[in-house]
Amino acid sequence: MNDVQYLAKDDQIKFGNTNYRAISEEKVTGTIRESLVKNGLVILPVIQEHKREGTLSTVDTTYKIVDIDTGEHELIVSSGSGVDSQDKGVGKAMTYSYKYLLLRTFAIPTGEDPDKISSAELDDQQKNQVTPITSEQVGSLKSKAMQFAKLRDRTEQEVFKALKISDVTKLSTVQASGAIKQIDVWIKGAEKK
Repeated sequence: MNDVQYLAKDDQIKFGNTNYRAISEEKVTGTIRESLVKNGLVILPVIQEHKREGTLSTVDTTYKIVDIDTGEHELIVSSGSGVDSQDKGVGKAMTYSYKYLLLRTFAIPTGEDPDKISSAELDDQQKNQVTPITSEQVGSLKSKAMQFAKLRDRTEQEVFKALKISDVTKLSTVQASGAIKQIDVWIKGAEKK
């Protein structure tokens, strides 16, 4: 704790309306690593549980901090979450968990205060976030468009044009869901005739 008194944010996060300063895992780990080596401490992850719900991965990790001279150790639990539509969610969650383990265990201020943002503001920000179309939705949308096109002796492109879709992969999950529902309505109508 004497070695690292404060870590200033070194990263700028910008995406859409989001714009804030953050501290990188590289800065936290690199700075604290020097002190760990100097003081003969090792941090080992010894137990980890993770789960994934949609694109959100969460890890709960128990770390063991060991004094290499005496063998004395402490167990500390840290959690982290990471959002990724592919296969990097758990890795992001692990990085977040480790970064905050270091910051909170050694009581290192960063100028960051999550309590300054109200839950209502965060909920509002989350509601306004656009989630990109999933690969399952792309497949479903194309399959249904093909099915309707065959019923009406049209092309898949004509179906998408009627839906005002120029590129399926640019849709949000909400837009894709709406387009799938609309095609389902068209299919039912075409099958009745």
